[in-house]
Amino acid sequence: MDLKNKVIVITGSTRGFGHAIAEEMLAVGARVVISGRKQRVVDQVVAELDKREQVSGQACDVSVAEDVYALARHAIQEFGQIDIWVNNAGITPTSGGILDFAPEVVEQTFRVNCIGTVNGTQAAMHYMKKAGQGTIVTLYGRGSDLRAANSTGIYATTKAWITSFTRTMASEYKGLGIQFIGYSPGVMSTDLIQVDEVVGEVSAKTMKNYPLVMGALSNPAELPARQFVHLLEKNKKPFVEHNVLSGFHLMGKLAKLLWVSVTKKKSALPQEFETLPAFEVPMEGANEK
Repeated sequence: MDLKNKVIVITGSTRGFGHAIAEEMLAVGARVVISGRKQRVVDQVVAELDKREQVSGQACDVSVAEDVYALARHAIQEFGQIDIWVNNAGITPTSGGILDFAPEVVEQTFRVNCIGTVNGTQAAMHYMKKAGQGTIVTLYGRGSDLRAANSTGIYATTKAWITSFTRTMASEYKGLGIQFIGYSPGVMSTDLIQVDEVVGEVSAKTMKNYPLVMGALSNPAELPARQFVHLLEKNKKPFVEHNVLSGFHLMGKLAKLLWVSVTKKKSALPQEFETLPAFEVPMEGANEK
């Protein structure tokens, strides 16, 4: 794919990985629509990124369907088309056991990560089916491989759901000329991995090596963003899953982790965590046996 003048919509792109994608796409001549929850912040980032009127943006809470539809309409009004849609927006609660979070925290995480992905995909598909072409990207992560993900269980469960959703989409809509990409950027040194508190005593005991592991395995967001752009340029398959942290890259990171473990090199991340009380089910007064 020649990305020059292609229109890409990136949810959650005022910072972090989404922002890095925007910068890399602009570097190859694409037109970019960014979004975030606050219009003031969106406007600031648009002003910083703008290159020959190649950037636009609109506030959007991806858990609200109409917000997402309005973002898609904005892209069409500004640039006339949507070639690539990246479901990047996501949240993660702080570290803790999977049952240690209050129901409202769990619900909000699923609403943003999972329902937000559905909303974005529906909005993009509305225009892409008419055009007979397009690329829809979902963000994989820890949990996509269905392995246990202690201390990040809620977040990982949403990523397992997103993986199944993406594979099902690719199966149900094959033959329409639309590409589906499940992209796992690996561990990135963004504010999402900054942890200074833990929910529940069980997880608190497992977090002592967190700074060391994150420091060894993480990459700056620019690296997976650059790989993402290369994948868009080269990919010809209707469905592809790409994991940045694999092959020789993974081997190199594991070697670094081993070296840091042996030398006990200190990480720049916090070494101590505040332990918050775990959620207790309010069963007082129930006739329990």
